[in-house]
Amino acid sequence: MYKSIAVWLVLGVLGLAAAGAAEGLQERVLAHARTITGGEYAFTRTVRTEQSGGEGPKERVMVERFDPTKGAASRWTLLTVDGRAPTAEEAKAHAKEAPKRPVAGYARLANYIGAPATASADAKGRTVFRFASLPKNSVLLNNVDLSANSTCEAVVDQSGAQPFVQQVRSRLTKPTRLKLVAKIENLEAATTYRLMPDGVPVPVEQTSEMSGSMMGKEGRIRTRISYSDHRRVGR
Repeated sequence: MYKSIAVWLVLGVLGLAAAGAAEGLQERVLAHARTITGGEYAFTRTVRTEQSGGEGPKERVMVERFDPTKGAASRWTLLTVDGRAPTAEEAKAHAKEAPKRPVAGYARLANYIGAPATASADAKGRTVFRFASLPKNSVLLNNVDLSANSTCEAVVDQSGAQPFVQQVRSRLTKPTRLKLVAKIENLEAATTYRLMPDGVPVPVEQTSEMSGSMMGKEGRIRTRISYSDHRRVGR
């Protein structure tokens, strides 16, 4: 009996130690995220979209440039559309809509990375924090907040001196209405970051797959966004 009690005590102590380590790691990641402003790097972003069902183009590739040193209305520049220069109408529409879109910068993680989470390890030994509920403005789509109906996983890279979130994965937990005219049935998205030499994580890729309906027409959209030409511009 005493041996069994000792085993349970050891297991309990180990469990508390693991929980404490995970909590400490989460606090370090949160503190680091709070130091990031999103204005440290300019970059080029290539957006590839494949659409099935509904109306509009089936495939489109847009290349745009982000420069945080410019004013909010001119930070985004549309460079090409499907390999050609944008038309005046496309450039105007882009200039109107681009400032409204949130940038997938690392700074946004500070909104939820400190929220209650469970921790586990993946096959590579990385810590994975799982968030069953998210604060407001954690998951946005076309300026609509989907956080209340979403869950999230954050994969932490601890291979260097500064731990950081290497990948974020989010998923819609139930069908959600979007601005009355659309309904999203499924949405899964992932964003991957890498740590720059100066200790600032930057986005390198985003992928998403969404299915649903708009005005009674069903469809599916797959998006892949790649980030390149990162250039340090802020401090």
